[in-house]
Amino acid sequence: MEEILINDRICPQPQHWNQIWNIITSKTDKKVSAPLILAAWWVTSDEEKLERFVYHINIAQRLNELEQVKKYIGSLNESDWHHKGE
Repeated sequence: MEEILINDRICPQPQHWNQIWNIITSKTDKKVSAPLILAAWWVTSDEEKLERFVYHINIAQRLNELEQVKKYIGSLNESDWHHKGE
């Protein structure tokens, strides 16, 4: 997580966070809480977004999808991230 959440990153911008969620949910039939995007984006705090994103990373690890998620994250530009206070 330390290498992912550098530069005051909170979570990926909505379209990228949704893609990560799709990677995770494509490998399980269990319900995984959705990313805080769309209407939720505007009514949740940075702390809530960070907590949900960390939850997604942990789920990816449990489902053995962390490498695929890390590969996707590695393709993101800094502008593809939501940063603290934005």
